[in-house]
Amino acid sequence: METPSKSCPLSPQSPEGVTYLGLGVNLGLFGLKVGLGLALGSTALFADGVHTVSDLATDLITLGGLRLARRPPDETHAYGHGKFETLAGTLVALALLAVGIFIMWEAWRVLHQGEGIRLGWAVALVAALSVALKEWVYRVTVRLGRAFRSAALQANAWHHRSDAFSSVPVILGGTLAQFGLARADGAAALLVALFIGWAAFGILRRTLHELSEGAFPKQERDKVIRAIEGVEGVQGWHKLRTRYSGQEAFVDVHIQVNPKLSVAASHEIASRVEEAVRAVLGGRASVVVHVEPGSDPEE
Repeated sequence: METPSKSCPLSPQSPEGVTYLGLGVNLGLFGLKVGLGLALGSTALFADGVHTVSDLATDLITLGGLRLARRPPDETHAYGHGKFETLAGTLVALALLAVGIFIMWEAWRVLHQGEGIRLGWAVALVAALSVALKEWVYRVTVRLGRAFRSAALQANAWHHRSDAFSSVPVILGGTLAQFGLARADGAAALLVALFIGWAAFGILRRTLHELSEGAFPKQERDKVIRAIEGVEGVQGWHKLRTRYSGQEAFVDVHIQVNPKLSVAASHEIASRVEEAVRAVLGGRASVVVHVEPGSDPEE
């Protein structure tokens, strides 16, 4: 796992900084879409602007989760506050699912009633600008979300992309309506809604796994096992337990060493195991090693 570099909290290369970046873009697009939608009489663009409001809400949820997760351990949360970030990711995923359902409902209504979107080229250009900006914010956010292993950032990134996708039917519907294909925007919106719903379920699966104390994925668990077995002096291991809490990893393991070793020597082996496991997990890990007597090679 790559260790992200430390940066200023308001830098675009930090979790909070990239969320503030998305917040600013959402504020600008909200004003542009709603203002032009009302001025040009475009219900579709106005509705797209209302969808952007949901992005503003999820930006605030993400910021709250990141700030709470950054608090150090205390008497009430001895393992830290990382689960607040995971909880924020869950809330954003639920909001993403709600957006998908809303778009599907609107698309079905348009298909059923045969309504066509009548957009001017100015409205289509605003929708295209929204797609470009929100796709850019998605890419920046999801890259940092993966680097920091932040469920909240990854969920919020997909919410940015859902806003970009919701603008695509506005463009397609307005363009194709000029050729008499009035239901084209509804069909495109249905596909977009299904894609958004699939992404939301994927995020929910990961966050709920973490909230329910789920273990590491097999690939990461195998890396931890190789790190333990690669430490000289470790005869065996058992009772390996792993879990994530936000960006922090937790590993507990029992290792077996030569029973004739001194306490200091056994402690040194345990410390090397902790360092090896931390290294393969990118440094962001709390590792607890319990030492037990193994077999005596001389017997």
